[in-house]
Amino acid sequence: MTIATIDPASRAIGPPAMQDLNDLYLFALVVKQGSFTAASRTAGLTTSRISRRVAGLEERLGVRLLHRTTRKLALTAIGELYYQHCQAMVSEAEAAAEVVELSQATPRGRVRVTCPVLTAESVLGPIITSFMQYYPEVRILLAATDRFVDLIDEGFDVAIRFRTAPLEDSSLVARALGESRSYLVASPAFLDGQGSPGQPADLSRLSSIGKSRHDASYSWHLTGADSQINVIPYQPRLDSDDWLVIKHAVMAGLGIASMPDELCRREIASGELEVVLPAWRLPSANLHIIYTSRRGLIPAVREFIDFASERLTAICLTGTNNA
Repeated sequence: MTIATIDPASRAIGPPAMQDLNDLYLFALVVKQGSFTAASRTAGLTTSRISRRVAGLEERLGVRLLHRTTRKLALTAIGELYYQHCQAMVSEAEAAAEVVELSQATPRGRVRVTCPVLTAESVLGPIITSFMQYYPEVRILLAATDRFVDLIDEGFDVAIRFRTAPLEDSSLVARALGESRSYLVASPAFLDGQGSPGQPADLSRLSSIGKSRHDASYSWHLTGADSQINVIPYQPRLDSDDWLVIKHAVMAGLGIASMPDELCRREIASGELEVVLPAWRLPSANLHIIYTSRRGLIPAVREFIDFASERLTAICLTGTNNA
């Protein structure tokens, strides 16, 4: 980063507390480079001029910041504390310059994204297509997987996730986009044949379809208007780890299943599926877009986050209104 120097003689007179930030920058540069000579090469100024600026800074502060010898420089105790603040100032100045630079840059390059398989198939695919039409110089690598992906270790820029708990990794940023609900659904033909349940306990007599679980334990947690939770164990007639297989089985009348809104919204609206026990609510999950840092995002990643966030939020709101 280059900060233009200002000649003290030409500087307007200000309040006694006013600091010339160039002097703080030059002092920090001297400490970082380890000598006035090295700092002069980096800043493009003469060694004598930098030495005078640092000496003038010490004079105005009324303290000695550096111990100077013919061999090396060493910070005084107060100089060490002052240097930490100067470094923070330099970092913020660099960040401010970066914000402007990134805002003016054209999005290009690769963005690595990961999300659950169902999210890719139901909503994210069209969003990515639209984004790439807006930004033809951006390349997208999409990893659709239901396993946990470590963004940092595996080199991903963005993750779309459904979460019910806070992030474990404080180095990640999670932007909440909205709520995703799930419903117990069945085909009208199935309910006509086996009868619609009136209470959660009635579910135990009906055929069911389940999303595969590693612990092989299946149950529905249903919350009523009184906030009481009913836990209904079930043994699925069909057990699958693929949402589309589950959906096809439910629509074919094989049983009742819990399905996320994005998978069954259209079929509920068209009457191809019916919500079972509509007065009872299954647990919901919050949709988040997760990335590794608020600062330093390349334009392509920053634009993708904003683009996808806006459209996924709209989808969550639409789903809530239709529920």
